[in-house]
Amino acid sequence: MRANSCIIAAFCAIILMAAACSAAAEKAAQDDPLLFKQDAWPLLQVHCVRCHGAKKQKMGVDFSTMTGLLSILGHRDVWRRAREALESGDMPPDPEETSFTDADRKRLMDWVRDRVETIDRRSPIYLDPGPPVLRQLTRVEYNNTIVDLLRLDRFDAASAGGIVDPSNFVSEHFANLAAAQSLDQTLVEKYLAAGDAALDVLFNRNAKARSALLSAHPDNQTSPHDAARVVLTRFLRRAHRQQVDGDELDELLGIFDDATRAGDGFEPAIRKAMRPVLVSAAFLYRIEEDRPDAGSDAYKVNDDELAVRLSYFLWSSMPDDELFALADAGRLSQPDVLDAQIKRILADPRARALTDNFAASWLRLAMMNRALPSQDVFPALTRSLKDAMRQEPALFFDNLRAEDRSILDLLDADYTFANEELARFYGIPGVSGPKMQKVALSPQFHRGGLLGMGCILAMTSHTDRTKPTARGKWILDVLLGTPPPPPPANAGNFAAPNNHAAPPKNFREKLALHASDASCAACHKRIDPLGFALENYDGAGAWRDSDAGKPVDNVGRLPRGKEFQGVEGLKQVLHERQEQFIRNVVTQMMTYALGRQLQYTDDLAVADIVDALKRDDYRFSTLIRGVVMSRPFLYRRNG
Repeated sequence: MRANSCIIAAFCAIILMAAACSAAAEKAAQDDPLLFKQDAWPLLQVHCVRCHGAKKQKMGVDFSTMTGLLSILGHRDVWRRAREALESGDMPPDPEETSFTDADRKRLMDWVRDRVETIDRRSPIYLDPGPPVLRQLTRVEYNNTIVDLLRLDRFDAASAGGIVDPSNFVSEHFANLAAAQSLDQTLVEKYLAAGDAALDVLFNRNAKARSALLSAHPDNQTSPHDAARVVLTRFLRRAHRQQVDGDELDELLGIFDDATRAGDGFEPAIRKAMRPVLVSAAFLYRIEEDRPDAGSDAYKVNDDELAVRLSYFLWSSMPDDELFALADAGRLSQPDVLDAQIKRILADPRARALTDNFAASWLRLAMMNRALPSQDVFPALTRSLKDAMRQEPALFFDNLRAEDRSILDLLDADYTFANEELARFYGIPGVSGPKMQKVALSPQFHRGGLLGMGCILAMTSHTDRTKPTARGKWILDVLLGTPPPPPPANAGNFAAPNNHAAPPKNFREKLALHASDASCAACHKRIDPLGFALENYDGAGAWRDSDAGKPVDNVGRLPRGKEFQGVEGLKQVLHERQEQFIRNVVTQMMTYALGRQLQYTDDLAVADIVDALKRDDYRFSTLIRGVVMSRPFLYRRNG
């Protein structure tokens, strides 16, 4: 009995201990729900905060400020990029220095993936469609809207008003991001001049457009005032892209009536009534009204707002008559109707706007306008060849839309677009004429995808040579969405020669000497190997097997020691990072569509689109449909 009592007492003690441990674990889980202090912080303290902490913030990252639940979740993009850098071996730059083992790497990657990146679909935080934004029409959107509103064939109203053309401006942000937009009195005056110029074309030089716009005229049965009401109601509906406000309509009719009483005819009076509309906030901005009854809850945008979001996303212009009609009938938001409209709008030639305004900005194609390679060094690089190079990536991207091809073609493809001069430059036979055309590629041409395009190669070169660092940076920034931090102030200067060491034999050795500087090494280890793999392309983008009489050194070595050779080896590296590339494409497209930078509440939508692309061979239409059908696109919340 006594032995049994001891056993029972011991068993009870074990139960009590287990209960205490369970309670402690439960409390720890409540205090540290992401297990950050348990799984992540010990590794970060030893291996990471020396470069990414309170004293030093390389790449602008300070992990010491991301230790609580909200701060961790609020920087999901930082943690994801950290996980990608760990996977690729980019970080830490010198694992041996801090005894960072493969087990440490796996433990930290698993924590980021399982605790930070894994999305709980039940969490209310992921029902948040993101902050509402007030979006001003860009210069391109303004021009397109003027043309479509007034039914003109073609007219550059912005230029007529003296609004600067930003086509040569290279920016890392899309022009339609709300945070980067502003409107001052000077610009309003230019919009007023632009509107006057457009109305002048309409009323004095385009009878067909004028006839379409003036759908009613005074006659024996209709007074001038009543005819004006019909015309202005329709005009205001289309110009403001929302249901007509009675008070605004009455104000315009008042302007019309005053003009007719002063002796103006019907058309001059209508013109005066239209003039203020073209500088109104509802015309120059895409306004979505808050709903007071919604409180802080998310709600679906109405059909008018959805029509506007859809048309400006894919056409960079206002809705057409079909979209307006569906919105008026309350049918556009029906899933089957919306899906059919996505297909229709994508198939319309106006969807070329995705290439001109999304792809050109994302791929930094305006850099070609300031490309440095000199024709003195590269005689083949004529003005007409440069023009063909500019057209190649644009035609290639628009072909993805038109033929609904895989977005993986951007990394590698067995076709491109070229005319006779560009094909000859690439060594491709059988292409004749100045017109750009679709051309089949074979491996011996060493082209295929963005990395083989002369535009990308030339715009990332120097005056008389290649620029591996610029090429590598373009790959990291544009294709993978992992831009290196801004270089230090002396980054453009090579280190002073060491009199005790042999001088560098070539540019690669000279660059390696520069990159050995402690302040430069970490970034150059990530950037330069990618650029070196493209060394078979000279500064103008022509293929070469030798440089200065010696075989081209096209070997790249990643931070973890993996070697790859040439553009084909580089493509294999990118293939291994394919999901990172796809996620970046989705992120860029959603940023463009929403007009704001993404935040962690958008991760669920991004993940869903990535999954849909995997299931559907990465088709372009699946990308667009995923963005339009996403919660951030279909919903909003009050400001």
